[in-house]
Amino acid sequence: MASGLIVLVSRRRAWGIAAAVVVAAAVAGWRLGWWPGTAGATAIYIYDPAGFTADERLQGSCWTGSLAAPREGAFRCASGNAIFDPCFAMDGAVACPRGNPAENRGVLLELTEPLPQPPDAWTNPPDPAHPSPWFVRLAGGGECGVLTGTRPPEYPLGCTLPDRPQGVSCSMPAPLAGNPRLYASLCGVWNPSEQRLEGPEVHPVAEMWL
Repeated sequence: MASGLIVLVSRRRAWGIAAAVVVAAAVAGWRLGWWPGTAGATAIYIYDPAGFTADERLQGSCWTGSLAAPREGAFRCASGNAIFDPCFAMDGAVACPRGNPAENRGVLLELTEPLPQPPDAWTNPPDPAHPSPWFVRLAGGGECGVLTGTRPPEYPLGCTLPDRPQGVSCSMPAPLAGNPRLYASLCGVWNPSEQRLEGPEVHPVAEMWL
């Protein structure tokens, strides 16, 4: 992609985080009684804006592919000083969901310019076999979205948990070794001065939206 800043994590660091999630989840899951196989699989959904409910209508434009949802049909857009990401292509407009995408509602941007084309737009379809979710619902009730501004690259999800309303940072979900259909994220409070995650906890994932 020609525009926008995408932070890449080295393969070694990415595998290290995934391994940490799997090992920590094994221990935490065993203690909580859902390891292995006593919980259902993580549901993986591919978002489709068909039937979108517009709570607000604005005029705006999109200049690059989404940073939150790296898939075809998803864009990073703006109306005035407000940035919306991800937004999904519709006929002459883009749907920018707010909250849980299962509700399929939010801001509808009526386009003032044509949508960007490759190389300024993604061409890859969403891949449930290798998910890169833009919205995650945790089994304990928390909700997460991808942070597209300054963030620790290993923990790109910004989440709110019922018992931690101030918000936490979480890793991208990784499949569990004992139940590969169930994903989990490692969450905690990011300490920027020490470059580490404080109070890390493993949270099983109920839903992922691609």
